[in-house]
Amino acid sequence: MDRQQQFLLYIFSCFSFLLLLSENTSVYGSSHHHHHHHHHRHRHLFDFRPSKLFVFGDSYVDTGNSRISLATSWKVPYGITFPGKPAGRFSDGRVLTDFLGKWCFWIPL
Repeated sequence: MDRQQQFLLYIFSCFSFLLLLSENTSVYGSSHHHHHHHHHRHRHLFDFRPSKLFVFGDSYVDTGNSRISLATSWKVPYGITFPGKPAGRFSDGRVLTDFLGKWCFWIPL
């Protein structure tokens, strides 16, 4: 597979996951009307906000998993734009998973 096909597969996988997540939530929401005695349990499902997003990936997500002693990404100028200091990531700014974490899962960055 070439890089463009890999990227399209990656984007398709992310959107499929989000669609699956939204379908799962709507099923719980619709069952709420039929079972009133489970009201509190369903309300907690909508209040759930994860505090961490674990990402395993390639250069598209740039997780910054290199050891400090081996990687040049822990030195200036990497990370100056975001998060404001070197963080072990080669990208200077947010990547796709940062946006997913902020707007889909409400994780503070």
